[in-house]
Amino acid sequence: MKLLNIAWAAVVASAIAASAPPLPADSGKEELRKSLKDIDLAGAWIYDDVEQGFAEAKKTGKPLLIVFR
Repeated sequence: MKLLNIAWAAVVASAIAASAPPLPADSGKEELRKSLKDIDLAGAWIYDDVEQGFAEAKKTGKPLLIVFR
């Protein structure tokens, strides 16, 4: 029964995802930054580029903090 519920949830989720229109590549990043008040980034923040963040952490030997919101 539990497996049936999981399968049903997967079918519903994929149907919802398939029916949604494709998002543009930018998909509202500027609107998100405005709502989060991240317009003026101060200091040496690396915003929206994980690979660059890992490279900088490796180069400087400092830890990396990743925030998902």
